[in-house]
Amino acid sequence: MNAAKFREVLEDLRAIMEKEERSYGGGERRGGVIRLRSRGTFGLVGDVHGDHETMLRILKDVEGQAEAIAFLGDYIDRGPPEGQVRVIEELHRLKASMGEKAILLRGNHEPGWGILSFPHDYPLALRRLFGSAWRELYELSVKLFESMPHALIIEGQLLALHGGPPVEPAADPFEYLAHGREEGRLVEILFNDPSEEVEERAPSPRGAGYLWGPRVTRRALEIAGVKLIFRGHEPAFRGYKLNHDNKVITLFSRLGAPYYNARAAYALCSPEDLLKPEGCLRTFG
Repeated sequence: MNAAKFREVLEDLRAIMEKEERSYGGGERRGGVIRLRSRGTFGLVGDVHGDHETMLRILKDVEGQAEAIAFLGDYIDRGPPEGQVRVIEELHRLKASMGEKAILLRGNHEPGWGILSFPHDYPLALRRLFGSAWRELYELSVKLFESMPHALIIEGQLLALHGGPPVEPAADPFEYLAHGREEGRLVEILFNDPSEEVEERAPSPRGAGYLWGPRVTRRALEIAGVKLIFRGHEPAFRGYKLNHDNKVITLFSRLGAPYYNARAAYALCSPEDLLKPEGCLRTFG
């Protein structure tokens, strides 16, 4: 792919996302939060980080079975340059073909509005692949990332986001999740990690967000009106891990350096599966 073609991909994908901000026919979108009515089988994919090959293996299974697919963010960084670009191309293909049934949540590695994670090698990948056009492509990428939603609620079933729920309660789901920028909640949603060592919250070793405990999980489930929280953000040797009485499921959907986890994981969940979440987990290595 040349720079002109990748520019078209970025611009078209951003246009699709911005159209959804104005009108979301399959449910409701307010700010960065999407709320959908109860669904059938639903696919969830964790961090990809430029691992295009593993992403295609997951999609080969998920696209044939799931009514809709949600990605939990972290599409770029820490992967081969060609893989990072191909992941974005694949996301564009899915949005163009599936529309609102393909949900691309933002991760902490999708920079913008003061959000920047390290290492952040995506600009170097663009420069290697596209030479002097890299800066324009990077600026278009940031605008795309800023247009992405950051939380998904499937009513009565699940809350999906990249890091974790905010530690402070709010009166309703949209107040709790949608106004992240003004209240600093966006940083928490993108950076928080679950912990079994704290009941409420503790400072995060990441330097952003919090470690959150089971009390926050119970509160988040009640506010969102759901049974489970699906999130990415953390490497997991088996491709997944469970926290807080199996109410928090972490998915890590890539293989290889620099994590060297044994397996990659994703989820295919029907409403019945949510009663026993391990039943909807899929792994391979």
